[in-house]
Amino acid sequence: MLRKIWGTIEREHLIKADELVVTGVSGGADSICLLLAFLELKEQLKFRTAAVHVHHGIRGDEADRDEAFVRDFCRSRDVPLLVYHRNVPKLAEKRGLSLEEAGREARYACFREALRELSGNRLAVAHNREDNAETVLFHLFRGSGLKGLSGMDYQAPLPFGRPDDLEDRGRFTLIRPLLDVSRKEIEAYLGERRIPFCRDSTNRSEEYSRNRIRLSILPEAKKINEEAAANIVRAAGMLKGTARFLDAQAGSWLKERAEVSGQELRLPGGALLETGEVLSGLIVRKALDQFTGSLKDIARRHIDEVLRLAEKRTGRKFSLPGGVKVRNEYGMLVFSVDMVSEERASEERGMDPSQEWQETELFGLSFRYRLIKKEPGQKIPENRYTKWFACDKIKGNLSLRGRRPGDWFQAFADGGRQTVKAYMINEKIPQGDRGRIPLLTEGSHVLWIVGGRISEAYKVTEECCRVLEVRVSGMQQ
Repeated sequence: MLRKIWGTIEREHLIKADELVVTGVSGGADSICLLLAFLELKEQLKFRTAAVHVHHGIRGDEADRDEAFVRDFCRSRDVPLLVYHRNVPKLAEKRGLSLEEAGREARYACFREALRELSGNRLAVAHNREDNAETVLFHLFRGSGLKGLSGMDYQAPLPFGRPDDLEDRGRFTLIRPLLDVSRKEIEAYLGERRIPFCRDSTNRSEEYSRNRIRLSILPEAKKINEEAAANIVRAAGMLKGTARFLDAQAGSWLKERAEVSGQELRLPGGALLETGEVLSGLIVRKALDQFTGSLKDIARRHIDEVLRLAEKRTGRKFSLPGGVKVRNEYGMLVFSVDMVSEERASEERGMDPSQEWQETELFGLSFRYRLIKKEPGQKIPENRYTKWFACDKIKGNLSLRGRRPGDWFQAFADGGRQTVKAYMINEKIPQGDRGRIPLLTEGSHVLWIVGGRISEAYKVTEECCRVLEVRVSGMQQ
């Protein structure tokens, strides 16, 4: 098993010499196995290791037991350990998330904090071959596309459930050294060394979909073929290559055929249908992701509706989740988002926009904004998460949204422009994270890349008297 892990690390370039790898350790068999394997391999591979444990505040005495076990385990082996306590039930209630979603968000936030504190840049988790097979089946049953059926990656940017800590994006990497190892091998490895580990009682509950796959479906599959999990993972690997090829094809098609005009994205319906059932669906998904910055609540049936709309006569339309509207306009599929200027909306609600804060949310972040009168000599706030914009320079409606093709901002006082895409590449923001960074925009002109640059064109000067103030909270959690 150690040779297999060593081979995975070298083949996939998971660890570099002399770097620190922080291991997420719950106390269960998989994470204890991973930490032990690292301790046995670190001299040969010339890296250092530390551990991080997250107490989720869910399982009472059992969670306290796990924490104590991990502390003793790491102390006896001189492994640096950071322990974090989080109230996941409270977070779930506050954010409207399931316990599973809130736990994941809290866990990865702690992982990022641990990496910063320990000056590490790689976080190792103990997903094994069966975990990967269960993930593939879970996505299959949910009706996921090729990406979901491709399974887990050996390494990827550390997940950011919220677009906070922009300066850390692309800095941290998640690695999975046990993906080629079976659960049976893990238990045999620990058994031979008589190493104890903790058992999570919630893993035996079939209340969760993944547990039902683990406890019922996969064992039945192994009765047909003992290598069922390995075969599922092998098929996922082949699909991963196919998915990458088709994603590149979809991106090339959009680059050549998509038209962006103001707040609208246009796709030629006939040409879209000619690409075939599989590629056309991928193109629509990619277009929606780029246009709105998120595919949240977008299911296969929504993609099919868009494709069916391309076959219908002009004037037909329907709405997608997230406020996106699609219509057939003489053979063109036109995507748009309804937006009303906040000043007009405030007037309709009978409010004086210079007196009242307005609020909205995007990507789980809270935004507050208002129109204020700037007094002569009043200091402009120098705060990453509070910005002022000159109202007299805003001519149209403003939108708070994700990135879209063609977005740009004025990067220099002399009028020089830079595209948002170029900015994010220069800032080394991973491609998978770029769509979930909020933008405050007027058409394709971006006033503020939240957490980053603002456009020189909207900066407040001494002559300005009316100012739009925008504050965002949740970025620093």
